[in-house]
Amino acid sequence: MTLQSSFDAWTWVWDVEWIAAVVIFGVWYAWLSQHHRIPLLRRASFAAGLLLISAALFSPIEHVALHSMVSFHLLQNVMLADWAPPLLVLGFTAELAGQAERFRVVGFMTRPYVALPFWLGVWYLVHIPGVYELALENRAWLGVEHLLFIAAGLAFWWPVLVAGRMHPGPRLVYLCLAFFLGAPVALAIALADTTIYGFYDSTPHLFDLTPLEDQSIGGMMMSIEQSAILFAAAFYALLQLLREDDSPPDAIGSVR
Repeated sequence: MTLQSSFDAWTWVWDVEWIAAVVIFGVWYAWLSQHHRIPLLRRASFAAGLLLISAALFSPIEHVALHSMVSFHLLQNVMLADWAPPLLVLGFTAELAGQAERFRVVGFMTRPYVALPFWLGVWYLVHIPGVYELALENRAWLGVEHLLFIAAGLAFWWPVLVAGRMHPGPRLVYLCLAFFLGAPVALAIALADTTIYGFYDSTPHLFDLTPLEDQSIGGMMMSIEQSAILFAAAFYALLQLLREDDSPPDAIGSVR
């Protein structure tokens, strides 16, 4: 690894507010686990989601993202929006999810016709150059950006992963819409012939990459990972739909 200056890439970031938030949610979930029958795999999934958030916000990924390379910032975005949220959602049993939905904001934001536009809106808004660079210069907006990614990811994956929220057919349509409507962001970043985020034009880059190479790699990485996750979920929904079609009709021809 070479550096274009004395930039230290291996710096950890200790954000007190986010550390407190992760600890509070971890303790809260541990308390839930003691009062509800949560399977071990679900508990491990929730813990993995918190670990991913911690890696995105406290590890050198955060430091390099804020001071050196846009590809690391894009990696951080997908960790917060695409990787951690489904793991957190999988940590909830159907019973716990139902209790959470009693809160009006949760019940409303996790409806598919609300969750998908919200997720897309956050995805497009945050990657607008002016908004993106505001987060690099303003710590408060950076915190809002991170919170928006996590919230949008939770809302998006909730109806997909919580049992009984969507039938396989609508779920397949939902995921395909997310893929086709969300893909242009990453592709635009990956295929741009000039740098989009000027902030990174003058920052030190690892591996002797140019700012444009760094941007292209980040956009392509974001495109591939998002496509892979959505394709895997859509493929599983398709398999469920096919199994549903192959099932024998109920007695006396009753409608499902």
